[in-house]
Amino acid sequence: MSSCWGSVCLLVFLGAVFVSGKPCHYISKNVKDSHDSISNVLSLKGQDVGLDPLFSDVIRSNSSLQIKVNLMNATLEVYRRIFSSILRPDNQGLLENLSKTDREKVKEEVHNLKQKIEHLTRDLGHVNHNKENILSKLQKIQVDDPLVQKKALAEFQEVFQAANVMMYPEC
Repeated sequence: MSSCWGSVCLLVFLGAVFVSGKPCHYISKNVKDSHDSISNVLSLKGQDVGLDPLFSDVIRSNSSLQIKVNLMNATLEVYRRIFSSILRPDNQGLLENLSKTDREKVKEEVHNLKQKIEHLTRDLGHVNHNKENILSKLQKIQVDDPLVQKKALAEFQEVFQAANVMMYPEC
């Protein structure tokens, strides 16, 4: 029986360590209680409040992804410039010692790679455009509208949780 009791104690201890070690997965009781009391008083669980959430795009967005997209766009731009340089008729540096057949083959393949880079850059631009759409949408929120206020309060815990995840990215 003592081995069973020891296992239970170990599980409780590990659970406490896990919860305390992962602050981004934890919302304090005070925050939950405050939100619950507001939620009950203002009827934040009503159907009109749940439709078309205000901050779902923000919560789903990934700012570290945006940083990676920006870095990748800069990298792809360097590749585009390198490929353009290789394809210039007056540039013989890299292709200078190749036979005419090999030179044409390399140029054709570099041209194909350049097109792929340009297509990928356009696709990555849509990710950046989505960020701009989210920011524009946030700026247009009518903060004095009672329904908007209800929606914001209803979504508070989720937004608070997402902000905590940003504060503790190691989680």
